[in-house]
Amino acid sequence: MKGGTSPDYSEPISWKDVEEAYERLKGVIKNTPLERSSSISELSGGEVYLKLENLQKGGSFKIRGAYNLLSRTKRDVVAASAGNHSQGVALASSLLGLDSLVVMPQFAPPVKMIATQRYGAKVLLYGNTFDEATEKARSISREEGRIFAHAFDNRYVVAGQGTVGLEILQEMDDFDYIVVPVGGGGLIGGIATYLKEKGYRGKVIGVEAENAASMKNSLKRGKLVKLESVATIADGIAIKSPSEFTMKIARKYVDQVVTVSDEEISTAMFTLLERGKIVSEPAGAASVAAIITGKIKVGGKKAIALISGGNVDMPLLSQIIEKNLLETGREFVLSFIVNNIPSEMKKAIELFSEMRLNIEELHTELFGEDIGVGKQKITVRLKIYGNEDLSKIRNTFDALGFIIVNIRGADF
Repeated sequence: MKGGTSPDYSEPISWKDVEEAYERLKGVIKNTPLERSSSISELSGGEVYLKLENLQKGGSFKIRGAYNLLSRTKRDVVAASAGNHSQGVALASSLLGLDSLVVMPQFAPPVKMIATQRYGAKVLLYGNTFDEATEKARSISREEGRIFAHAFDNRYVVAGQGTVGLEILQEMDDFDYIVVPVGGGGLIGGIATYLKEKGYRGKVIGVEAENAASMKNSLKRGKLVKLESVATIADGIAIKSPSEFTMKIARKYVDQVVTVSDEEISTAMFTLLERGKIVSEPAGAASVAAIITGKIKVGGKKAIALISGGNVDMPLLSQIIEKNLLETGREFVLSFIVNNIPSEMKKAIELFSEMRLNIEELHTELFGEDIGVGKQKITVRLKIYGNEDLSKIRNTFDALGFIIVNIRGADF
């Protein structure tokens, strides 16, 4: 079928399509947990449950839609994705014995590229944007006769994603809100279609990154809006535009779309990790970010937050952990000037030990505008273990003649 084009997969879906997809997915996907979160409930004043798609095969919900499509077409596939869709397509193809090629933009996170290859797909890095990668994938589809698996502009993909809503409704039908991360709109489209057509009377609310709010802008203007650029740590929802297909579903069934900042997403990821022992990627934590910031007020209500994926880049996660430890005063960074002789360093280290402060990192400088002749600047990252009065550091440093030039992460 060289030179052929993919069929039109943009016909509307109904709850029946979601149930049919679920039958195809039985024995293939995990029925992921729906668990009450005491920490998020406490922070929000509501009764909050988490649907943990970060525990799904492939680390996100994407296997649902990919498998529902490919199990029908039974054709070799090409897809474009900067993240989880690539892994979903690769895994589904391997399970079905199909050949898969994924075109990823040059900026794709290495962890997701490596995982995609491990699931059996060939990866082609192409272009600087998702749109450029998509056009390349479409071109390959035409040239090689592969099925083009769009991440969200495809009725079978959206129906597959909707099985998340089916699983939730099997366990619980009395919740007031369901909060869903939104990129291209396929996930919320499938979930909203199923819930609303099955009689759910609560609210379906989407969450976008504030610097990638294409669905919110499209709904507000009543027409498809394509952003000039997107800039967010939440690569899984960094989409310049939804499709006419997903926007039409959102207009019909989605009650509201809110936005959260990267800072708010970072805090939500840290909260989930520390208090819930849940590893979420930035896009997956957007739903919780909207709840704990009060963008969605759930006080006295029952809400479900979808954790859509857990494929987070480790360096980014480390950065988020360190940043939040500093912001919450559990670690701090101290820079001070001392005479450039060994005994001065010894005095500072003995003080830190006495106050039960663990040295996580330390380095010295001999040159700089604030460093005089015969002096050195010491910068140290300290972890707080006890409940000592940190003002003692300043008082002792003053007595020793040490000059504190910068403090980050602690209030003395």
